Amino acid sequence: MSGAESIPLRVGLLVVDSIDEPHRSIAGDYFDLFEQLLAPHGVDLRSYDGRSSDLPGHGACHGWIVPGSRESVYDDLDWLPQLTEWILGAIDAEVPLVGVCFGHQLIAQALGAPVAKSDGGWNVGAIDYDVLGESPGSAELPDSFRILASHQDQVLELPPGATLLASAPSCPIAAYSIGDQVYCVQGHPEFVPEQVASIYTSRIDRLGRGTYEAAMRSLDRSLDNDLVGAWIAAAIRSAAGLTINTEST
Repeated sequence: MSGAESIPLRVGLLVVDSIDEPHRSIAGDYFDLFEQLLAPHGVDLRSYDGRSSDLPGHGACHGWIVPGSRESVYDDLDWLPQLTEWILGAIDAEVPLVGVCFGHQLIAQALGAPVAKSDGGWNVGAIDYDVLGESPGSAELPDSFRILASHQDQVLELPPGATLLASAPSCPIAAYSIGDQVYCVQGHPEFVPEQVASIYTSRIDRLGRGTYEAAMRSLDRSLDNDLVGAWIAAAIRSAAGLTINTEST
């Protein structure tokens, strides 16, 4: 018996930054990284400029991802107020929304949660996150997962109505959800070790020698990128009310 036919999951990536060269040549830019992460999970990824004055309509895709950026969500950026309003409109319209790193922080800030630089400084390298809440959609997560991180800023308090999904000593609010619609994670499931090694090496002076060396030592550890990619796809698919494909028997 064959399972239900899966509807192609159309997801918009609201790009808010570009990875500099030479790092970009190693594994691609944000769209390339997210496409590689999500294509195995049935996602048809579309790229949009999240800094544009002409943002797409919320209904143009089944769900949306706001990815990372070198900027801070509290910076005085001319495009940030409009993107914030777009995010609030998506939440009001009950459109599935995923935030990653900068997006994780921006969605929290848009809903009134404070975001600031961590007292612990940079959080870089392969980080283990303890899973505290139920996994979104139909995805299954173990007791913990490991992905790469690269940030100073953190969400300091959960936004109203949010549930804490994952935490780490260096990042207490590492992932959260809001109902069945919003799912956010601070780490980078799209990043790969070779690329972040290049990025970290270019930032030794900013990171500090000790932080840099510890991060580099962590890069030979296995990552759960595919697991979190499945988590993101399942969250959007479930929130959008789409059928999940099952194997033929």
